[in-house]
Amino acid sequence: MNPYWHNLFTGLQEADGAAPGALRALAAGLAALYGLGARTRRELYARGIFPVRRLPAPVVSVGNLTVGGTGKTPVTACLARRLQEASRRVAILSRGYGCQRRGVTRLSDGQRLLARPPAVGEEAYWLARTLPGAAVYTGAARFEAGMAAWREFQPDLFLLDDGFQHFQLHRDLDIVLLDAASPFGNGRLLPRGPLREPVAALAAAQVLILTRFQAGAHDGALADLKSAFPEKTILTADIAPVTARRYPGGETRPPEALKGRALSAFAGLARPQVFARTLAELEVRLTGFRAFPDHQAFSRQDLQELVREAGAQQAEALITTGKDWARLGGEWQADLPLWVLEVEARIPQVHRLLELLDRKI
Repeated sequence: MNPYWHNLFTGLQEADGAAPGALRALAAGLAALYGLGARTRRELYARGIFPVRRLPAPVVSVGNLTVGGTGKTPVTACLARRLQEASRRVAILSRGYGCQRRGVTRLSDGQRLLARPPAVGEEAYWLARTLPGAAVYTGAARFEAGMAAWREFQPDLFLLDDGFQHFQLHRDLDIVLLDAASPFGNGRLLPRGPLREPVAALAAAQVLILTRFQAGAHDGALADLKSAFPEKTILTADIAPVTARRYPGGETRPPEALKGRALSAFAGLARPQVFARTLAELEVRLTGFRAFPDHQAFSRQDLQELVREAGAQQAEALITTGKDWARLGGEWQADLPLWVLEVEARIPQVHRLLELLDRKI
């Protein structure tokens, strides 16, 4: 989401319970209008009043019902890997938020990285860097991006990244991710809450995945979801750190190597508190934590301030996420070292999803 709108929506949501009645009424009115628009838009496409285009190969969408923070990018990577292991040629289509280029951009042809931030968005770049053998294309018009991928790569299947609200393109399977700790946020639509659409829109999905699921802590959320949507395939996913890389140099260590280190963290994410919680679980000795807006384009001044603050906090290094590292373009020239924590999604019952794909596609 655009950082401006993210900050506006977050401010309204946080103010909702404590703000004067006039502001709460404004937020409620805006949410009602937003909900009417979201329902109307989905209905117009469903009825064929607005055209829906089809690509030459099956399309699987991985999307959200809420704004950001459900682990969509690592789940997309997990599915792409499993499909590749099943000998499927995969092309990923992303809107490419943050991309400076207009039109369709080919980030990867399956063999080479052809572009990097800031020319292209960090999420698409992270997918291209993480998934050798998969082609990655970006473009606001995902049909045009898909046709370019079809001409140049001939995929067996398209993965549509963040596609649940991209009605212009026909999908053969809709997968929607919900955060296990708070599947529907406060249950309210933007800008009063995090919902992009009413919960009833989940009727259009075939698969629901509870992400960041922890057995015991989230069993109730899983049972509630199964009760509310008995006809859906409902799975769980864990998103866990897998490697820590130290720059300059790129030395790779297990995440446990961070235990006890005095590190200053920064991240530009929809939910930076998730990163902070992960570092706490790894027993990192945090000297400081800077949260930037989602999709922050880090300036030279930002980085200089981070290094200066970390030095003043007597941190031995900085630490950030793999997505933020992608936003930095994979380069680090500062005197203070930087650790990059990479995460990976794991879907224990992914075989059920692959079986469903075989039946649907």
